[in-house]
Amino acid sequence: MSKRNIGILLVVVCLCVILVAGCTSSTTSTTPAQNNPMQTVTSPPVPTSGLATPASSSTAPIIGKWSYTSPRGISAQVVFSADGSFAGYVNGGSQADRTGTWQSAGNNQYTVTINGQPAPVTWVYAPASNQAYNSAYPSLVYSPVSQ
Repeated sequence: MSKRNIGILLVVVCLCVILVAGCTSSTTSTTPAQNNPMQTVTSPPVPTSGLATPASSSTAPIIGKWSYTSPRGISAQVVFSADGSFAGYVNGGSQADRTGTWQSAGNNQYTVTINGQPAPVTWVYAPASNQAYNSAYPSLVYSPVSQ
């Protein structure tokens, strides 16, 4: 297998890991790089039982389609719907690779429960940059997609 194919495979695997992240439920503190426009975020403990309830507000800033594209051109998209549902896609696919629910956890943080995953994950909306990210992977920043 060529080095290029191995690199592409690693990027695809990393994106899949992002979509299925959620292996911990403890408080996590992340410190983005100094030139990163996002602020330091401390994630609250995430509940480990029960399904998330629908979003409390249909005007939450996280609602909509978000996209991340790697330097090699592989993309991942997530959709947070006003009804509290969540879907994740790879490379603009029409079939969701991951589905679940989301709810506001306050302070621009959202608890996302992915179907089939043992623990929810926390997504953060950064108002200053109008970007979002999974707190487990703060360097993989998603931007809103115009619809």
